[in-house]
Amino acid sequence: MVGVTQQFGSAHTERKLQAVQKYLGAFTTALKKQSFELIYVDACAGSGSSAVRREERQGQLIDVDEITIGSAVRALQIGTPFDRYVLNDAKRKNARSLKSIVDSQFVTLRDRVTIMQSDANQALVKLCQSTNWRKSRAVVFLDPFGLQLNFSMVEELGKTQAVDLWYLVPVFGMSRQIKGDGSILEPGGTRIDNMLGTQAWRKGVIIERRGETDLFGEVTPSIEKVANSAWFERVAMDQLASVFQGGVLEETLPLGRNGLHEFSLVFTCANPRSGANELAKRLAKAVLK
Repeated sequence: MVGVTQQFGSAHTERKLQAVQKYLGAFTTALKKQSFELIYVDACAGSGSSAVRREERQGQLIDVDEITIGSAVRALQIGTPFDRYVLNDAKRKNARSLKSIVDSQFVTLRDRVTIMQSDANQALVKLCQSTNWRKSRAVVFLDPFGLQLNFSMVEELGKTQAVDLWYLVPVFGMSRQIKGDGSILEPGGTRIDNMLGTQAWRKGVIIERRGETDLFGEVTPSIEKVANSAWFERVAMDQLASVFQGGVLEETLPLGRNGLHEFSLVFTCANPRSGANELAKRLAKAVLK
């Protein structure tokens, strides 16, 4: 493949990409006879491919010489194409790599593709504000590097009432900002505030349980951190549901290396019409099976 190959990923990366790719194919097939302009948006598109360096198999780390095709290229490969593709990455070398791939391998789609080099938050807000959503429908894929996305941008996506969103939520990255005693690391805590659009989560990261009574009759409560990956998944889903009128699919895809729950692939839709959002969630549920 022409372009830059990034060095990251493992088997869970492939599961994530397969789910999104299947949904894109189902989406364009279901809407191909309607008059909407269909848009695919990859806000953190990367270079177009990644290489898995090492992987644990049967308890041993081994070298894996495999190239994983990225989400942007998979979107370009689907049988029923989108009318427009918006591929964005903050790094210049990744944007250049995407352009070289499109120019060399997807010549017939080249006029449909816009490649941007911008902060993902800024790129998506600009897209939301410049698109006629009465005539458009979009699938947006958010696969952030760290805790970089802002909920204010997610709110803009929800306001369109025309976006289906696949969001790889970095739940373990959020959980790591909470120490065992419930204290919150900074600036990680502030980044979580921005990512979730609320500070309310700070009040629930621990629970106090009644401890043992000492010789003097004093009871020392024990503290348990509950803000794990599953806990942050639930908080993120509730926040998405507050701005996406079509609802959030209860089924998620927990992902991570070596059985660790590092990410949650979450689906939500902005269209408030019951027929449209029910179809979207049915398609999403099918690809997650």
